[in-house]
This record gives sequence, C-alpha cells and structure tokens, in this order.
Amino acid sequence: MVDNIITAGAVATAVVTVAAFMIKVYKFIRSWERWVEEKDAHDKDNYMSIQQLKIMSPFMPLSERIRAGERYIACGGNGEVKCIYNELIDTFAQGEDFNSIDVSEYDI
Repeated sequence: MVDNIITAGAVATAVVTVAAFMIKVYKFIRSWERWVEEKDAHDKDNYMSIQQLKIMSPFMPLSERIRAGERYIACGGNGEVKCIYNELIDTFAQGEDFNSIDVSEYDI
C-alpha cells in the first residue's frame, strides 16, 4: 500500500516536472518567434528604404534605378517613390536624359 502511494507520488512529480519543462520550452519558442517576426519586419523596412534610395539617387545607373523600382513595387511600395519610378519609365520610353527628373519636388 505504501509502495503504491510512493509510486503514485513519483509519477505525479514526474508529470508535473515534464509539464513545467514543456511550458518553459513553449514560452521560449513563442518569444523566439516574436523576435524573428520583429527582425523580418525590420529587414523588410530596411530593404524598402534601400530601394527608395536607389530610385531617388540621380547618381545611380538608370538600369539599377529601374530594377530598384521594380523590386520596390513588387514588395508593395507605393506613393511618391512609385511616381518617380513611373517617371523614370516614361523618360526611358521617350529616350530623354534621366538626370532631368527633378526629385526635389517630392517630400520623401
């Protein structure tokens, strides 16, 4: 009888210990997932900012500015930078000088 009680207590202790360990592992995994999601958001923001800088810079080669615009739009970019990209495309289609596009009129 006493042996059964001791065995039941040992099993209960083991179950509680394993459950506590599993809860700690779960909490660690959730915090790690949040950290990764935050880093992904920062990475996307940095990527979009780099593409914006490439599009806006008159010192970048035209082909690079157009490729940056395509990547910017593919990632969901919009607004004034997209307008400048569209101007680049229009200017390219007309064969004009790309440095003639005045980006100072845009508030970016």
